[in-house]
Amino acid sequence: MSDEVQPKKILIAQQDATDREFVRTFLEVIGGYEVIEALSGVDLIRKLRLQPHLILLDTQMKGDILRALELMARAPTLEHTAIAILSYEQTKIRVCLEKGADGFIIKPFSPDALLAKIWKVLGAEQPESTAEVAFTRNFKKQLTKIENLPTLPSVYAEVDRICQNPDVAAEELSRAIEADPPITLKLLKLANSAFFGFTRRIRTVKDAVSLLGNQAVRNAILNIAIYEATKGLDASAGLNKKLFWAHSAGCGSIARFLNQKLKLNREDSFTAGIIHDMGKIILDALYADYYGEVLRVVEQRGLSVRDAEAQVLGLDHGSIGLELAAHWRLPDELLDAISHHHTPSRAEKDPQIAALIHVSDALCRKYKVGSGGDDVVPEVDPKALERLGLTPENLAEWQAEILETVSRDKAIMAVLN
Repeated sequence: MSDEVQPKKILIAQQDATDREFVRTFLEVIGGYEVIEALSGVDLIRKLRLQPHLILLDTQMKGDILRALELMARAPTLEHTAIAILSYEQTKIRVCLEKGADGFIIKPFSPDALLAKIWKVLGAEQPESTAEVAFTRNFKKQLTKIENLPTLPSVYAEVDRICQNPDVAAEELSRAIEADPPITLKLLKLANSAFFGFTRRIRTVKDAVSLLGNQAVRNAILNIAIYEATKGLDASAGLNKKLFWAHSAGCGSIARFLNQKLKLNREDSFTAGIIHDMGKIILDALYADYYGEVLRVVEQRGLSVRDAEAQVLGLDHGSIGLELAAHWRLPDELLDAISHHHTPSRAEKDPQIAALIHVSDALCRKYKVGSGGDDVVPEVDPKALERLGLTPENLAEWQAEILETVSRDKAIMAVLN
């Protein structure tokens, strides 16, 4: 094995071919660096898998640069990668720094100024700089919000606040819901659907509250609010929204079925299923330029969406889903359903809900209910079954009932639409 020190990698993301050629040649010949070139925002994201030590990002490059910075600030694989902005414009530099860039070089710049800036970050005289950069970027991530996240209808926040009091009167809760007529109408449609299975007609919100209970109504309002909040996200990288929602609702139905069978007393089981993959919706809509590459890798290589996200973006939909949950101020008990439905053994706050959604998601995929974006059927973690008190024999025995439940619960999508 050679003891020769490998040159550090610098990824240059510049649109102008002349500028790019000059910087590349100078850094290779004079600086002794290994240089990688990116010709667009999509190409930049694609080449992050090469794990450069430094990214030089020109604000004139084609693509949504700010969205690219949001993604890079959240990618664990890039926590030791510095990002320097190249720009003529002070305004653009300031915005990029707010999005997580570590430094800047004002154009036009001299070769000496460029090399001095790079040495400051990567030079042997400052071996601690990479760790400092990682700390700074992690700190900035905490302060940097994803722009234009959808907002839940305000009625949910009020309903959630009221339901914190277990003794709240049905009249007070009903008045809060009735302040939003469209959601009131959907709640009544849902209460009268096969999802709840009441034999008599429910005509008022007060009736629904009295029959369902405060927490069931709260969860129903949240389910409706989630759909309402995201239906206006028009941009898309190509994720099939109809199949996505069928998968989410199917996962919720299976979770609700298992909750009842196992007597887990989880009134949030259906909601946890609905919300578990919401990070995909955000990535597909707000990062369409870059998520298209993820979907292309899924189709061409047969990978799961999660594996393709890790390869292309260096993160997964679970982490983005957690930011959405924080933005919406969702209950803490739903967080592990979002972040750990693929890895239930890592759940710390609520391993039960993580295990429940893990199993439900796997069954939903096995039974081909909708689509989470790929055709991969994951193996069920035996420890998740153990935590729930389940066996493979139970699942085989209940298969017909599960499929019947999923079919019946399709009524909720008719209500939401």
